[in-house]
Amino acid sequence: MTTIYDVAKEAKVSIKTVSRVMNEEHKVKPNTKKIVLEAMKVLDYSPSFAARTMVTQKTGLIGLITSAITSASKIPELAGLPSIDLVKGIQSVIEASGKTLMIADTGGVIKHAEKLSQTFREHRVEGMIYVSDFSQSIIAPSSFSYIPSVLVNCLDSTKKIPAVVPDDEIGGFKMAEAVIRKGHRHIGFLSLPTERLGGGDRQNGFRRAHNKFGIPLNEELIIPCSQEGANFDTENKLMTEALSKILSLENKPTAICCGNDRMAMNLYKLLNQLGISIPEDISVIGFDNYAMISELLEPGLTTVELPYAEIGKNGGQKLLKFIRGEKVNPGSMVENISGNVVWRNSVKTN
Repeated sequence: MTTIYDVAKEAKVSIKTVSRVMNEEHKVKPNTKKIVLEAMKVLDYSPSFAARTMVTQKTGLIGLITSAITSASKIPELAGLPSIDLVKGIQSVIEASGKTLMIADTGGVIKHAEKLSQTFREHRVEGMIYVSDFSQSIIAPSSFSYIPSVLVNCLDSTKKIPAVVPDDEIGGFKMAEAVIRKGHRHIGFLSLPTERLGGGDRQNGFRRAHNKFGIPLNEELIIPCSQEGANFDTENKLMTEALSKILSLENKPTAICCGNDRMAMNLYKLLNQLGISIPEDISVIGFDNYAMISELLEPGLTTVELPYAEIGKNGGQKLLKFIRGEKVNPGSMVENISGNVVWRNSVKTN
């Protein structure tokens, strides 16, 4: 079996020089690097993982912890959609860097992340990423404090771990702005739980848009239609109650903003059962731009897109910078990324 010592002997260089070539250090002269690579080719030398790690002191491994694969959601066909795109974005960046991404799933139980992160450390990963199913504040695994780590789609409650998150406040603003610019003044908002970062921020953006355009905000038109741990039946019941309340008002809304596309999908169903046409009778706008919802609904759903793949890519790039030893600017600990309105056919000019 060919070893690094054989390569050094064949190339007539030191073992340290072979190590530098394997580690892709810039100190090696081009001609010397060529000789070493030719020696490796002649000897058919392909360093094992253990040998490469011993020489370079780097495993090339990145650990990713998520709940995207086994989501806690009770709606399997919609479970983990944002997280899947987030993971794909991260994966594309890590693989392009030549490193290997190891993925572990929490099964929807956040406390499992602590054990998984310790396992990754035992495997000497160079860095770790935690990807949340939805925007929230978490207690980051303790191991994240000891090696380069990044949070994606969530924030560390201690604000010590760098993060890349969607800008839900701007998204909520753009959602309301879109229908306001179409002439709507009585606008309903079916809200996510405000205890979630995303839910509260989207509602704050909705409110800010009304304030900016000088439109009085009717609090009766802002109704929570989801809650932590709610299943499909619970959300459907809340949506039915909210819609009944909204449609009983003297000043009925001409447009309804939904906290996410799944809510919009439920709203389509309920309005159809009541014989209310979209957008002729009422305009509807969603949030997230889940293709399997927004593109398949009839009429197509106008929605605020969150670029989850881009968020994932930025998270991967940020981690690679930390691994290279680049310092974190305190002002850039949290990177916010916003999307734009994707226009389809569910909003009409009022």
